[in-house]
Amino acid sequence: MVWTRLLIVLLVVLPAAVSAQGRGRDPIPRLEAARERSPQSVPALRALGIAYYKAKRFEDARTVLEGARQLDPTDGVSALYAGLAAEALGDLTAARRAYTTYLEVGKTAKVKDDIQARLVALAREEAVASAKAAVANEATLAGTTGSPRVVAVPPLVFSGSDSSLKPLERGVAELLITDLSRSAQLTVVERDRMQAIADEIRLAESGRVEASTAVRAGRLIQAGTLVSGVIVQEGGDRLSLDARLVKVADGTLGAPSTVTDALDALFTMQKALVFQLFEQLGVTLTPAERQAIERRPTNNLDAFLQYSRGLQASDAGRFEDAARFFNDARSLDPGFGLAAVRAQTTQAAAQAAVQTVEVASVVIESNLRTGNEGAALTAAMTGNPTPNPVATTLSTAAQSVNPPAIAVQTTTSNAAPPQAPPQRDPTTSTTGTDVPNRTGTVTIIIRRP
Repeated sequence: MVWTRLLIVLLVVLPAAVSAQGRGRDPIPRLEAARERSPQSVPALRALGIAYYKAKRFEDARTVLEGARQLDPTDGVSALYAGLAAEALGDLTAARRAYTTYLEVGKTAKVKDDIQARLVALAREEAVASAKAAVANEATLAGTTGSPRVVAVPPLVFSGSDSSLKPLERGVAELLITDLSRSAQLTVVERDRMQAIADEIRLAESGRVEASTAVRAGRLIQAGTLVSGVIVQEGGDRLSLDARLVKVADGTLGAPSTVTDALDALFTMQKALVFQLFEQLGVTLTPAERQAIERRPTNNLDAFLQYSRGLQASDAGRFEDAARFFNDARSLDPGFGLAAVRAQTTQAAAQAAVQTVEVASVVIESNLRTGNEGAALTAAMTGNPTPNPVATTLSTAAQSVNPPAIAVQTTTSNAAPPQAPPQRDPTTSTTGTDVPNRTGTVTIIIRRP
């Protein structure tokens, strides 16, 4: 019973003491003074950087946190807040690098899940920003073209009576992108980047990819060669895949590469088409590259159709529908690993689409508090970058007897992980006596006034 009373006191007093320490007081002056005393102290810099971020002083936060990261590249919390500050400043590239570092060295699993979602959002934002910048600078880019070995593949164009096959425009294009990327001699533009360009210049809205439009897209993304393709339904269940290489430099079209077969032979047709494209590109494949290209992500046509519908929905910004289609594809073919990856990233995109960086940071900080790294946030909020020995000792004692459902916040940056609650032995369980398995000595010194 004595231990129970002591635990209640600790749970009430410690959070109140920590809260009272920072209540009504700006922590930044104390943290700036701590930095002056110890300019090489990572805890001091980290706490100050977080405090700057909380005060919306994002540039100051980034500067201080980058200093902490240089002193200790394995400090995940500094990388995390450096990423948040960079994203708030609109520096998406720096934010992505910092977030990636947290995934490598961070210690809070829930925060890593949050960061994965942010990285998906950043990738889309970067693609859109790049496309907008390219269109804005189109006059400058018009005089330059990329290397012929830089290849872009816009969605193919479907022509036929069965509209349910239209999503194959994006599915087959992605297969071509994947296979062309197998060659070390080519640089293939990412699908998402090509889609961002298509959205920006309304490429997909035209209904067909004309040579002039393709050349414009190629210049915008600095590609030297584009693959302009069509899928023609030739009555019933027969398809024809046709593709031409477009030279961005002068807009000339290469000879057509065409394969025709039954719909069920779609994957065989796609492989035959991509090998023809390699020949026209003058690329000689190594045995290992050819073997990699011949592998198929799935042999299930229904699963691939669902996957293609997922790509179509994702390109339209309907992420929840896209995730459902990708999950359906995975259900139809459990071995369809690409569908599983797309399902995960699209679900993250759906989450990120409704979260601003401010909202995301609230969620991240909430999850950060649940782990050992939460002490760094407490230090920044209280203005005390160094551990409090009394609070740490009392918190450890409380945790060792009967850890609370919500961990006590302390100011140590290396708090021990919560321990499992002690189990009562059978005898005490039957007798009802409250005798813990762990014993300890508490010495209370009361000084005379």
